[in-house]
Amino acid sequence: MSFFAISALINTMTSFFLGLLVFSKKKTLAGISLTFLCLAVALWSLGYFIWQISGSADSSIFWLKFLTLFSIFIPVNFFIFSSIFLSLHKKPIYRIFMYIGLGAALAVVAVTSSDYLVQGVERRLSFEFWPIAGKWYWLMLVAFFSYFTTSLLLFFRAYRKSSGILKDQLGFILVGTGLGFLGGATNFPLWYDVPVYPVGNFLASFYVIFITYAVIRHRLFNIKLVLRQSSVYILSLGVIFAMTSVIKVLGSRFLSEFIFWVDLTAIFLAVAIFPYLKNRFLKLANEYFFTSLYDSGKLILKTSNELKTVLNIDKVYDFLYATFSKNFHAKAFGVLTFNEEDKTYELQYNQGFKAQKGDVFDSNPVVEEKFIKRNQIVITEELKSLHYSEKTKDLIQLLERLGVELLIPLKVKGNLIGLLAMGSKETGEAYNDEDLQVLEIIAAQAAVAIENAGLYSEVKKFNVRLRREVKKATSDVKDANASLTSTNKKLTEAYDKLKQLDSAKNEFISIASHQLRTPLTSIKGFISLIRDGDYGKVSRGVDTALKKIFISNERLIKLVNDLLSLSRIESGKFTFNFEKNDIVGMVKNIVDNFELEAEDRGLKILFKKPEGKINPFVFDRDKMYEVVSNLVDNAIKYTPKGEIKVSLENSAKKIRVVVEDSGKGMEKDESQYVFEKFRRGVGSSNLNTEGTGLGLYVCKKIVDAHKGKIIAESEGPGKGSRFIVELKKDFKPASKK
Repeated sequence: MSFFAISALINTMTSFFLGLLVFSKKKTLAGISLTFLCLAVALWSLGYFIWQISGSADSSIFWLKFLTLFSIFIPVNFFIFSSIFLSLHKKPIYRIFMYIGLGAALAVVAVTSSDYLVQGVERRLSFEFWPIAGKWYWLMLVAFFSYFTTSLLLFFRAYRKSSGILKDQLGFILVGTGLGFLGGATNFPLWYDVPVYPVGNFLASFYVIFITYAVIRHRLFNIKLVLRQSSVYILSLGVIFAMTSVIKVLGSRFLSEFIFWVDLTAIFLAVAIFPYLKNRFLKLANEYFFTSLYDSGKLILKTSNELKTVLNIDKVYDFLYATFSKNFHAKAFGVLTFNEEDKTYELQYNQGFKAQKGDVFDSNPVVEEKFIKRNQIVITEELKSLHYSEKTKDLIQLLERLGVELLIPLKVKGNLIGLLAMGSKETGEAYNDEDLQVLEIIAAQAAVAIENAGLYSEVKKFNVRLRREVKKATSDVKDANASLTSTNKKLTEAYDKLKQLDSAKNEFISIASHQLRTPLTSIKGFISLIRDGDYGKVSRGVDTALKKIFISNERLIKLVNDLLSLSRIESGKFTFNFEKNDIVGMVKNIVDNFELEAEDRGLKILFKKPEGKINPFVFDRDKMYEVVSNLVDNAIKYTPKGEIKVSLENSAKKIRVVVEDSGKGMEKDESQYVFEKFRRGVGSSNLNTEGTGLGLYVCKKIVDAHKGKIIAESEGPGKGSRFIVELKKDFKPASKK
């Protein structure tokens, strides 16, 4: 087997593998066009390989026509890929050029079987069956060079105008294309009897590898995974190639009369040894070359433990900066807080950015809609390449001027409190998928810690002001009523009670927000990572246990949320986001989410769809989701056996959500006070010891804000309960002043 045959075989396997890998990871237009490009190179190389090992003129001619057919698809597919990658494919001139190229390729298909392209074969140099160019072969070469040259010019023009990571990506494409183009072009002179060996044919693999690497860096999928797999396969093939070459040389020298059997033995050995080599190299790569610079699990755990012990806002910021600088090698870091009233961001902390603390930036509607609302990280390079427009131009220029690489939303219970800003890495590499996943988890923990620190700071200020006001009021009363001993005594007692209440409030907020929310968020994140398989395969039994832990954790989160909702209600910070929403889908989603808990308790939960279509109307989806979830959760907790029915009743002006159970029911007077703060039904603690008496109170406050009604009904103890939420379809929230 000749050097040219072996190099063609390596080209075939490499191109096919990379094409399959790209297609399996990301089915975008760019990914699909690159897949077809890899497939064209693979099929051309396959024809080249079989032609080289053919033993007759007829067989050689057939495979030469086969590889000629696919050689025209390489530059055409390369042009299509370049147009899509550079976002030019929607422009008419490029679309026309695509169609012309496809037409030329189809024309080659039509004449492949004739002698117009491959006239025959003859011995040239050391090749027994080298092709003789047909009279139309030059036309195919014109098309070949035209499309390749045009694609190179497009990438070169984009390279000159680009900067940062995109410039590096385009540089890889230009280098890889140049190598592959020059290497493949060494095949053509000998077609016209020009004595030049096709020594650069093996460079076709580098052409595909460089392009695929550039696309990988464009975050079509995880760069570390692809580099690991690609390097393992290429290294394995290289070892196989070296081994078969040695066998071939030794066989030719010592066993020339049995050369056929030597070649056959080499092929069988290559097939048999390849899986073993691949597994060994994969283990080596995982152990020594492609491990993370940080352990994601340990980093998340360390961050969680540290954040839950810090209540000073400046210390929270300093810790986050130290964490990101050490583990991600970020050049710069900043924290911005969000102002809901005027939709602006204020820079509260800055290390390395070309900005000053206190600088205010306007929000961008496109970024808010496509990223922030979906709690997705904003990547400047991708924002520029995928969402560049007049609406985003100024923001993109601002981010590039400041040196911002990432903007990470900080959200607590769906409410945006700010952004984390990250600069580029010191190494110049892009943030990969693992980095982004870890940053999302840490951002969730950081958001809770930042809000906790802010609440703690507000409570401290309130305490100082309260003590000052109480002291002043008490002093004035004592001076004015020095002779009234009884009044002084009452004021002193009132003062002591205020201090006790103030201390209790301070302790409550500190414990609820600081000691509970942060670890619960961490537990939830770790359970999700474990169940998703990030720490290895999870057995069915362990997964069942994790589900139960997840449900219990959700109950604790609900308890903490109820306590914090009470705090916000009392302090007047209970805000709403009134928008048109679909209540049918929301209620059905709630019922689906509670099916697992109902089944665990041996209960049935049923959902009855409304009669007629309910069009979306204005309400706060998150808050109403909390109301209905609370009612369904109570129905499950206080129903020892039987079923829960959730239904929607549709009328001309109102929507009624009804949650009915067959549980313990209520006394006649219980329905009058179940919505009061810290009040629970008679005997409730016998069925559920976890309740606080806050859930229904919060529900009533939410429904009242919607100008609606919430009603509790029961025919008596043991006869079940019926809770009704009534909302107006034409509800219009009061405008903000």
